[in-house]
Amino acid sequence: MPGNTFQRVRDTLRERDPGSDGARRALRAGIVIPIVAVVSHLIASHLIASHLLAEGSQAPAFAVFGSISLLIVSNFPGPLATRALAFCGLAVTGAILITVGTLAAPYPWLAVLLCFAVGAGVSLLSVLSEIFAASQRATLMAFLLPVCTIPTGPVGDRLLGWLIALLICVPAALFLFPPRYGGELRTLAARVCTALADRIEGIAVPVPDPVPDPEADADADADADQVTVAMDALRRKFMGTAFRPIAMSAGSRALIRVVSNLQWLSARVGPDTALLLGPIAPLSVGVLRSSAAALTTPDAEHAEELNRAVAAHKLVAVTHYDNDIRDILDAPDDAAAAALGRVLLTRRTMTATIGLTGRIIASATAADSRPLWARLLGRQLPETGVADRVLGKRAAVRALSGYVSTRSATVLGSLRTGAALALALVATYVIPVQNGVWVLLGALSVLRSSAATTRVSAVRAVTGTAIGFALGAAVITVVGTDPTVLWTLLPIVAFGSTYVLAVGSFAASQAMFTMMVLIVFNMLHPIGWKAGLIRIEDIILGAAVGLMVSVLLWPKGAAAAVRRAIDAAMDSGADYLEGAVLRVTRGGSGAAGTVTDAELRELGRVALVDARTHVDAIRIYLAESNGVIDADLLDTANRIPRLRTASDLIADIVPPPPGPYPRARKVLEEHTSALCARLNGSDPNRSVPELSEEFVIALRNEADGPDAAIAALPLVTAAANIGELELMYPAEAGAASVSASVSASAENR
Repeated sequence: MPGNTFQRVRDTLRERDPGSDGARRALRAGIVIPIVAVVSHLIASHLIASHLLAEGSQAPAFAVFGSISLLIVSNFPGPLATRALAFCGLAVTGAILITVGTLAAPYPWLAVLLCFAVGAGVSLLSVLSEIFAASQRATLMAFLLPVCTIPTGPVGDRLLGWLIALLICVPAALFLFPPRYGGELRTLAARVCTALADRIEGIAVPVPDPVPDPEADADADADADQVTVAMDALRRKFMGTAFRPIAMSAGSRALIRVVSNLQWLSARVGPDTALLLGPIAPLSVGVLRSSAAALTTPDAEHAEELNRAVAAHKLVAVTHYDNDIRDILDAPDDAAAAALGRVLLTRRTMTATIGLTGRIIASATAADSRPLWARLLGRQLPETGVADRVLGKRAAVRALSGYVSTRSATVLGSLRTGAALALALVATYVIPVQNGVWVLLGALSVLRSSAATTRVSAVRAVTGTAIGFALGAAVITVVGTDPTVLWTLLPIVAFGSTYVLAVGSFAASQAMFTMMVLIVFNMLHPIGWKAGLIRIEDIILGAAVGLMVSVLLWPKGAAAAVRRAIDAAMDSGADYLEGAVLRVTRGGSGAAGTVTDAELRELGRVALVDARTHVDAIRIYLAESNGVIDADLLDTANRIPRLRTASDLIADIVPPPPGPYPRARKVLEEHTSALCARLNGSDPNRSVPELSEEFVIALRNEADGPDAAIAALPLVTAAANIGELELMYPAEAGAASVSASVSASAENR
């Protein structure tokens, strides 16, 4: 029996901490935080004795809490260079915020305004990348601690403590038990590319799930193929957090679009795909395998190799499309031509998606392989089309205005965070508290996207804090406040606080953190178990403030934002799709009824902002769903990105000369109009005949001249994407019904 219990505990820890990175991080904190405490105490004592610091200097306190921010609160992902750059940014930002917070602290009105601005601004920046998201709380702590600590100490003392923490903790974070993961999104995407290539070639090699998921494993088929397993792991990684799991680099941001393409391919590539692709199959496999290599080793050499594979793939594909169109035009009758047309449109969509995936990965790899100066200045970005575009840092920052205009869940959450911190600071002025920073951190820790989820987290925070107080008070009652004992306990509680944060619940992490606070406070100012009681009072006050703000400001939270985001993404996606098709069928001359390139770019920009707003709202919603997954909601997360990808592919088409195939163009416009009516909900039941048959017959009736196939290719490319979208959004399950279903599900939550 004890053996079974131990086995279950070990299995649970493995599932929650794959690769033991949480344990390694906790071990690092357990070793380094006590060293910071000792070194800061010795340095401060020496400087006080030399009359360079005043008695009661706050340098040791800021050093200890700085080490907690650097080693426990922040956890930067990625390779060594990315993490080093992130710590450098946090070091500079922290020094600035400590200075600003210290100078603003004596002026309550200024401190409150800055608290709102810093809280909202730092939270909003987390949407840019996982680097910003990983440093969000550490950055906020760098401002909240000095602005709340009374009495206000000299700026120099506080910066000295921060410097001591940086000099010891940053090298330790980079080189002592460094994390084994790095670029997980790239690694998982590479596995999907390899699995897809294997499936097309008919190779069946089982691939273990790289990110174990107990819930997924319980329901999974034991014989799940490698594509399904690899794609499930990628989807869990991509949608499993409230922020986008990407770095700030242009290439990493571009890789976001790869996920939806791989999802689409995974659902459609099967044992007969090689037969469907015909002569293009080997080159498609080559693109997928080169993509996997570029994702695994993102350097200029692999980017160039992938570009060559994509170019060869495109050349052969265009040649065969030309032959396929001629076969359709030369078919003995319309029925045979329609059958060939269905195959051609399916093949065209499949190969276009494979080629686009390779182009995006090649562009992303080339962007991240630029010299450091070019990456910092946003120069030497690779030339791309619409579908595989790569945006620099400045473009990504400018895109934040789009989140504001769409009232995204991220923006609303940022404003709520700023308001909660500002109100919590006001509460510390009105209600005398000994440690105001814990009130603000309490409000920050319980705040969620809705009043209901905030209430649950508030109860858990108070419960966990009470448990931690009880345990810590019991320990201090037994061992007292003897410095030697407390120094001995510090590595243990530092390790426990960090490890429980990785593998335990929110309440458990609050309990362990409260125990560490008790130890640290008694090391700095021995007052016994009363420090824990003070923390409970502060957490209760902070939780109350957080709950009040969540009730007053957008209480429905992400649920309402998801409904709004779905409607907006469908509307703008329909406009972009219709504009892209009209540009192909009518040209972009600017005449009446046409769409110019500038107008199409603007439609694409709006659709991109709305699509990102939609995905980010779903992230936050799923992060707070407590394991309850809405199938309709997840379906929109897959289909809306595909709508934008199809529109991008059509927008990249060079319009044909205006004369040939007038009826085929009309058919394409009619089907696009019906599809867009279903997407935006204006006529969700509007239906039209099957596109492949109607379009192919129109082509055959209007074919004329030796160049008929060449003139038809742009129209066929657009028709392939429209036909695929018609299958995704049929008349009987239009956008309006999807949105209504998600709305009803969100209301029931």
